Amino acid sequence: MNEKEFFALISNETRREILRSIAHEPKYLFQLSQELGKSQQALQRHLQCLLEKEWIIQDQLVEGTKGPARKLYRIAKNLSVRITLSQHSFDFDVFEISIGESDVQDEIPQDHIQSLSKDLPIILSQAFDERKIDFGEKIRKLDSLLEQLGSLETFLLSRKLSITGELNEEISVKLEGDAHRKDRELAYTIYSSSAPISIDLIQKEIKGRRTDILNSLKRLHEKNLLPENGLTLMRNLESTLKTSTD
Repeated sequence: MNEKEFFALISNETRREILRSIAHEPKYLFQLSQELGKSQQALQRHLQCLLEKEWIIQDQLVEGTKGPARKLYRIAKNLSVRITLSQHSFDFDVFEISIGESDVQDEIPQDHIQSLSKDLPIILSQAFDERKIDFGEKIRKLDSLLEQLGSLETFLLSRKLSITGELNEEISVKLEGDAHRKDRELAYTIYSSSAPISIDLIQKEIKGRRTDILNSLKRLHEKNLLPENGLTLMRNLESTLKTSTD
């Protein structure tokens, strides 16, 4: 995939919202319409675009013997994007991450660790040795080191995606059905946020009242789906609401 195609797809806000939504769990068109607050007709254009570029796929599911087929949309590829922008270069790379069982090991590959521990001090000392003037050689050595680090990063990312998939499956099983849709969204937000989690962030992501968020947090806690930072958030929110009521 080239950068022109990538940015053409990802630059549209609606397509980003679609991808963010179905990255957590597959969705039907009517579910996406309700969640994103957009008409099904408007969403179909963007879904078709993502289908043509093979970023998503659709499953034809038939409910009952006479019911019409319903299309369930889900992510087709596991991608990682790296963009480097500086005064000296602009680099764009897309990596496809494999998270199949045969490709994900239980332990960090020791050959990478051993190679890095041996080569890292040497390569860095050569790269920053002011007596050497062969800039091309310095760049090649650093590129070699970055490639080794990239292999390790790819492995760790594949492991993270695998664990995230297991977590999302547990969330969908324990909070099955449309009645728990907001609870699932809250769980995904808590676990996937790289920023410190806060009520303001949650309200921005799932658009709910604080009392509703507190009830969702309690249901997650009952299902053993609330991590420590979510538990702290629940207690603080409960105390805040109680104080404001008093």
